[in-house]
Amino acid sequence: RKSKKLLFFFFFIAGVAFFARGAVRDIALGLSQSRIAGGIPDSVLENITLEREIAGDLWKGNVKKVERGKGWADLFSISVEVKRRNGQVLTLVAPSGRYLDGKMQAEVSSPTGTFKGEEMAFTYAAPLASWSQKTGTIVFPRGFIASGDRGEFRGSLVEMFQDGILEARKGASIRWHEQGGGRE
Repeated sequence: RKSKKLLFFFFFIAGVAFFARGAVRDIALGLSQSRIAGGIPDSVLENITLEREIAGDLWKGNVKKVERGKGWADLFSISVEVKRRNGQVLTLVAPSGRYLDGKMQAEVSSPTGTFKGEEMAFTYAAPLASWSQKTGTIVFPRGFIASGDRGEFRGSLVEMFQDGILEARKGASIRWHEQGGGRE
């Protein structure tokens, strides 16, 4: 049962990447005729709020600022909340991110968040998360931590596959807590 909830959490991260990609497409402007040099934004959008229902779950997102250039978008002050139809609530907050149109890749810096369910709650954090539509994987190249009342997971290089399986490379640790709050 614990592993199913952990797998769902990783599906959530994949969903956030999918949601961010959709949000960027929703606000994208036609740039094919742009004459602005690469790397310089040709449009800036502020205080973008999106709300979508995806498979019965309500996704709410807010991006304070998007700088859009030819083939890319930089997002600042990202906040996402997902209310699942089963009552679970997931959040993601990140100071910035970047989406590359041509490569269909996204990176989010310093993502943190929470998961709250009927039987489990935990927080998570990573220095960086990257996603590619081509591979469908989310990579945490500089480490990943998830912790809650029941324990803590840490990985140095963590890759999450489309089916929710998490693969830790270059070292990982799991620490379980006793139900009384002490450590095993």
